[in-house]
Amino acid sequence: MSQSDLIEKKEDEEKNFGDEIQTVIYRFPKKDHDKMVKFSKPFTYIFRKYGVSRWGIFQLNSTKNDMEFTNIAKTVSANLDEDEVWIEIFHYNDKKHKDEVMEKMKNDKDCEQGFQQFMKLITPGSSVIIGDFSSVNGIEFIR
Repeated sequence: MSQSDLIEKKEDEEKNFGDEIQTVIYRFPKKDHDKMVKFSKPFTYIFRKYGVSRWGIFQLNSTKNDMEFTNIAKTVSANLDEDEVWIEIFHYNDKKHKDEVMEKMKNDKDCEQGFQQFMKLITPGSSVIIGDFSSVNGIEFIR
């Protein structure tokens, strides 16, 4: 790959990173790991289809409290011997882009059905934590 190709690729990646993210944090029984992976795979296509700039799922791997901070496992009442805690991070260009994507997905029957399946997979009685965040102006980001 040429240097100009690498530069162009980096510029595309930076453009697609976005200034708006949405996080979704949840827990589910560890025994259902394979079910959750199988359930999640088709959403790569669905989210791309509706214009999500970038999407990833990360699994919590420690309950250790660092620097006297509270570990998120405590916040979501998770026992990592029994539960897995995942965070999904959705990247959008800006708030308007996020709202447009969400509006399109709201009218999709596959998305609605997926939501119902998702709610059956999470740990009974647990909550899904969601948050929308915008980049802070004046702070340089590493991308």
